[in-house]
Amino acid sequence: MKPKEIFKKAIKLEPTPRIPVTLLSGGVWVYARQGKSLQDSFDMPPEESAAYTIEAQKEIRSDLVWCAAGCNNLVMRAVGTKINFHNPGVASDVAEPLFDNPADIDKINLDDIPKDPGIQAMLENTRILKEKIGGEVMLGISQWGPLTLAGLMFGTERFMKMLIKDKPAVHAMMEVTTQMVARYWDLFLDAGAEYVAQAEPCASGDMISKKQFIEFALPNLKKTNDLIGDKPFAKQLHICGDTTKFLDIIPETGTSAMSFDYKVSLADARAALGGKIAFLGHMDPVGIMQLGTPEQVREDCIRCIKDAEGEKGGYLMMPGCDIPPAVPIENIKAMVDTAYAYSG
Repeated sequence: MKPKEIFKKAIKLEPTPRIPVTLLSGGVWVYARQGKSLQDSFDMPPEESAAYTIEAQKEIRSDLVWCAAGCNNLVMRAVGTKINFHNPGVASDVAEPLFDNPADIDKINLDDIPKDPGIQAMLENTRILKEKIGGEVMLGISQWGPLTLAGLMFGTERFMKMLIKDKPAVHAMMEVTTQMVARYWDLFLDAGAEYVAQAEPCASGDMISKKQFIEFALPNLKKTNDLIGDKPFAKQLHICGDTTKFLDIIPETGTSAMSFDYKVSLADARAALGGKIAFLGHMDPVGIMQLGTPEQVREDCIRCIKDAEGEKGGYLMMPGCDIPPAVPIENIKAMVDTAYAYSG
């Protein structure tokens, strides 16, 4: 059975011949291995950037490859936000908020999104990946969720205060950022991606209450999933930190799969989500994947499988977030080998 078929069965909550396995993003890691930065990946010919991804895939044997991995900030650059793209091994970041007045979000022109040269380069990269490996592995595309996009464009600390002090402004901003997510996804789905994901760290249980999650995050996560409809094979949600207090309402977002940070018990995830949606996770990206030995990685992966009752279906192995660029290839191989070999 092809890796792509195993991935699909797991997302459909069906038992699989082995535990499905993937990274979350991994773009900075892939290019840093070649001494390249994310900016380099936009500037080089798409055939070259795609070749780096394919080479890494041959070593890793993941069931899912992320297109434009690590490039979520491109959509903000496309609408005018100043973004820093750093040296190899360093993720991009927002240099300064796009605006001080929340009402200025109405000035954003969503038609500018496909014009960004980095997005254009990654779309061509995706077309090449579709041709070269799209028949074997699932191709996914990730973007920040609406709450996180609004926070990054306005300044996260100020935006968090607005959740209490200016709720109408928050809702108005997220009307726009919800559309941004769907527009970005749509471009990459047309280019060959089949699986979409929202990364919503600002909706972490470490940052907001369950009441705020229900008021601000839930309706907009659902709206983006509704906007994209049945175009992708499936939809994923990732929220950093401890989301235990949200587990019961995650299926209401319309997501097909939820990926978890190491702070969330996979046994709790199985109890809350089993039979409803698939779930992924959750090895510590630093404490285990970067600093652990291959044997420690294997031990933690087996713990994850057992806690998640992976043999029942609907569980996919994945680190609890994007991996740091310093993660040794031996540790990633240990993760994948464990998933491939596990038989209970």
